[in-house]
Amino acid sequence: MISTAQIKGTYKIKKQQWDFGVKYQNEDIRERIREWEIIDSLGFSVRPPNHNANNQPYVPFEGPIAPFQNIREDNKVTINRISGFMQLNERLFWKHNEIWYHFGIRGQQWTVSSKNSTSKKQIIISPRAQIAIKPDWKKDMLFRLSGGWYSQPPSYRELKNYNGKININVKAQKSIHFVAGMDYSFNLWERPFKLTTEMYYKDLSDVNAYSVDNVRIRYRADNVTTGYAQGFDLRLNGEFVPGSESWVSLGYLKTEENINNKGAISRPSDQRLKFAILFQDYVPNLPNLKAYLNLVYNTGVPGGAPAYADVYQFQGRLRDYKRADLGVSYVFSDANKQYRSGWLSKFKEFTVGLELFNMFAIQNSITNTWVRDVYSKNQFGIPNFMTGRVLNFKISMKL
Repeated sequence: MISTAQIKGTYKIKKQQWDFGVKYQNEDIRERIREWEIIDSLGFSVRPPNHNANNQPYVPFEGPIAPFQNIREDNKVTINRISGFMQLNERLFWKHNEIWYHFGIRGQQWTVSSKNSTSKKQIIISPRAQIAIKPDWKKDMLFRLSGGWYSQPPSYRELKNYNGKININVKAQKSIHFVAGMDYSFNLWERPFKLTTEMYYKDLSDVNAYSVDNVRIRYRADNVTTGYAQGFDLRLNGEFVPGSESWVSLGYLKTEENINNKGAISRPSDQRLKFAILFQDYVPNLPNLKAYLNLVYNTGVPGGAPAYADVYQFQGRLRDYKRADLGVSYVFSDANKQYRSGWLSKFKEFTVGLELFNMFAIQNSITNTWVRDVYSKNQFGIPNFMTGRVLNFKISMKL
């Protein structure tokens, strides 16, 4: 059960605006964990790895069946959080240049207690700042620079390790951010376009590393990991076709972590390259008949690791993600086309469309299911594939 009380406020004085707030949150978590894994084949059950008399399947063992892996925990955790923030915003001019700045600070104190340990209290302070400058140039350009020391206090799931035990000493994950960006608005073919770019670097410390087991995230519940994330994002949007906005985007991300000084490996979110296009068009003689084409290509993310395993031994990646969508719609009524009589006069907007998602029926995998070999005890990742081709019919209306 989670209970929350929060108050926010805004105070303006001349050109300055102060935003502030205070929040209290109580979390009462109770969880009963019963997980086990039994390896059974042809009438015998493989004993746990630490069983000295285990020589199966070559020599039968007549003792009671014992799970290969077994977790049994009854957790009761109470977390009390008191947090607050304050931020100063102002817009001003330096000569003929327009400037915006934001300075803020966030803080939180949280107390964690469980039935098997005494309570633990921790406090974090997170300052951050952002400044944007729009020079007095003929070209419409905006430059942004931001940074800060961010902290992410752990949730209940992050306090629970692979074996289901609670570690109330887990600290907040910390990250120092540096972000630089630019917005450039211009006209092309006498139509408006906008190019948005952003570059970033994040230094990560006290990381609570996690692994992905099928669709489940498992945390280490410690802070022995360091890491970093770096990359950039580009996005160009505008009217490639008059009256219809389209966009193209490109992103690059590299993020690695070093767990307990064992060496750098890819983090689960290390996707590297992302590319997407959304192109919209309409029939010149029938402007209410519209179509769009959506193309997406992402390089594969790490495939995760099975439960209780060493993630350094499972560094394979899922296959690249590729998808193409096609949609066609007809606008019977909207703000530019209204009817005074007939059944369409009851609607402010009425549109009918047909969409074909993943039209090439590409098999994209989202996670791995881990299957253990009974003889070698090794585990192998079997991809879980997402939905194939889907035909969707939609009607949208507004009275």
